[in-house]
Amino acid sequence: MPQHETDPGFTSVPIDDLPTIWDGWAKLVRAGLGITAFGVQIMDFPPNHTTRSHDEASSGQEELYLALRGSGEILIGPDEEHLPLDTEHVARIGPGVDRSVVAGPEGLRMLCVGGVPGAPYTPPEWTSPDG
Repeated sequence: MPQHETDPGFTSVPIDDLPTIWDGWAKLVRAGLGITAFGVQIMDFPPNHTTRSHDEASSGQEELYLALRGSGEILIGPDEEHLPLDTEHVARIGPGVDRSVVAGPEGLRMLCVGGVPGAPYTPPEWTSPDG
């Protein structure tokens, strides 16, 4: 299905036609739709995959996580508090909070939206197809 853009006010693209990085693991939604106000990506996790633990303290970015399909959990902080990550839950993670994402046995397609509260959005270099 081709990209639909008939007016500068909207764009529609099939998820699998978005530009990708990391061997297709991350779909660059922001770059693919021309979004400039906030960061947004879709990430496809294989079954039982766990990301490295990280926080966004250096960027100041707050993130929203939403499962589009599959399920998993977010492990928060040094005590690894478990937050559900499925199509019935949405989670906000602040910039200084350590987190990792764990995909369930069927894998996980996750939407991640981020931005710095009160600041204009500056896209990280890695979120551009040429970056």
